[in-house]
Amino acid sequence: MSKLIVIIGATGGQGGSVAQEFLADPQFKVRGVTRNSSGERAVELAKKGVEMVEADIGDEASLERAFSGAHVIFAVTDYYETFFKSGKDAAMAKETEMGCNLARAAARIPTLKQYIWSTLPHTSKLSGGEAIVPHFEGKAKVDEYIRQELPALFEKTTFCIFAIFANNMVTYPIFRPLWIEAAQKYIQIWPAPPNAPYASLGDHTKNTGVFVHAIATSPQQEVGTYLRCAVDDLTLESALAIWGKASGLTPNPASTVVISVSIEQYVTLWGEMGQEQASQWIFFKHLAEAGITTLPTLKEGLDLLDDAHRSKLVSTEESWKGMDWSSHRVASSKTSHI
Repeated sequence: MSKLIVIIGATGGQGGSVAQEFLADPQFKVRGVTRNSSGERAVELAKKGVEMVEADIGDEASLERAFSGAHVIFAVTDYYETFFKSGKDAAMAKETEMGCNLARAAARIPTLKQYIWSTLPHTSKLSGGEAIVPHFEGKAKVDEYIRQELPALFEKTTFCIFAIFANNMVTYPIFRPLWIEAAQKYIQIWPAPPNAPYASLGDHTKNTGVFVHAIATSPQQEVGTYLRCAVDDLTLESALAIWGKASGLTPNPASTVVISVSIEQYVTLWGEMGQEQASQWIFFKHLAEAGITTLPTLKEGLDLLDDAHRSKLVSTEESWKGMDWSSHRVASSKTSHI
């Protein structure tokens, strides 16, 4: 008998990745949850064999119907959808509300065996309130809610911390390398030193599903386990050099430079999005100064993957190779000597 996985955000990058991976496994039936089942992406998934159902994350009753019969649920929320419209405080509150709705609905499903929740570290708890990262915090508060209010669901939950998406460089202007004509170099500006760690998930539209499938087909993790899902552990400067090579724009590592600026300068440059991104570097600095090198119950997702799963992963470099960088080729005719 096939097991049923229900996927929140099936038409998005993470959820779509999970749907594609499980469609290839005859052990599972795949149900995708969307707000609009007649949308182009939803129709495409339905043609591939995904049962597409409509539900509203703000409506627990609709979620419970969508989750009916599920053995596995993959749940994810979108912080930035609200952030760009209403700011960080509204986005944090909305994300926590959505996550708790998902958890309560999942907790009422008697067939459920595994709840796989896409989350991030609880910054206020780890820093004693001194370094809060809004796009981490809203998700992490859901973790606490599950732990304290839904103990039966907590025993079924794997908390997944997905690293940085490779496509952030094309999605958000704040991360795009900038061409400096006079220097004949591409630069990135960060409120952190060039050797600061940069953990990458690579292609999230492929790799999310690989990790989730490995979790769903492995023995249940210990209660309260957090899995760090990353394929490359880089630094800011090594990531930019890899991007230069992968994009074909700057094959020489000396053609890329990370420029470090103060938090204040970064926020002045990038405004609200700058403050949002700077907050995580303040948090990472706080952890380093406090001697905190890992999170409680954190395990490496890669350790869970067998050879078959590992062979499907798309590295950060390969991800960037597959993207369209034509809009960055303003200097191509002038950089052949680099």
